[in-house]
Amino acid sequence: MSNELYIIGDQSRMVVKNLILQLIKTDCRLNVYPPLVDEIDKLPGESIKLLVLLSEDIEFLVIKKIASMQAHYNYNICFIGRIANLSLEDDNFFKKIPSVKLESYTVDVEKLLTLMNTYNCTRKRILVVDDEPIILRSIKIWLDNEFDLFLVNSGETALEFLDTHLVDLVLLDYKMPTMDGPKVLEAIRSSYRLKDLPVIFLTANNDRQSVITAMQYKPDGYILKSKTPDEIKAAVEDFFKNRAFKD
Repeated sequence: MSNELYIIGDQSRMVVKNLILQLIKTDCRLNVYPPLVDEIDKLPGESIKLLVLLSEDIEFLVIKKIASMQAHYNYNICFIGRIANLSLEDDNFFKKIPSVKLESYTVDVEKLLTLMNTYNCTRKRILVVDDEPIILRSIKIWLDNEFDLFLVNSGETALEFLDTHLVDLVLLDYKMPTMDGPKVLEAIRSSYRLKDLPVIFLTANNDRQSVITAMQYKPDGYILKSKTPDEIKAAVEDFFKNRAFKD
């Protein structure tokens, strides 16, 4: 994808104007459109990087039109800001749009561009966190054909990675030195941007008490390392299928 960036936003708003001025200083070629339904039709019929600068008075029809265009052309979208007083139906619709979503206009532009460049909505992205190299290598072999995998060997590195990358799931080793799985999960849940990120524990302990203890931290599930490769792959695939069904 090129360094061309398309922007939907109301330039009469100071926060929008300031962000655009920051982006002008980068090497991106900017194409700015007002947030009107008719203007969305002017966007290219191909995969583009699209930055949507939200405001409280934007018509939700604009968002639905953008989502429709994305479905046809695989737009790489980032939403910044908020839309006030959404109905439950519209809020659920908005949450399902594959995208980077940032509520604050106070954003580091370079970090923003990194997030947009690394996000791909067509394949599920999984961060695997484990201090054992053999586990990381094995999971990569088992899942690499179906998913985009990112491997890190510590909880601290995982949080650093998540600061600048978006993923759809974290497979998190429960027991690690320095910063174990529960501590990483706690940090994720305390982050406004990451709090809804799905996390599944990887654990070597399959006794009942260990499982009960792990689930007390309220992960989105757990996978035993003793499972066969096919069983682990099926567990991850089933997670995404069930999640899509619930949504």
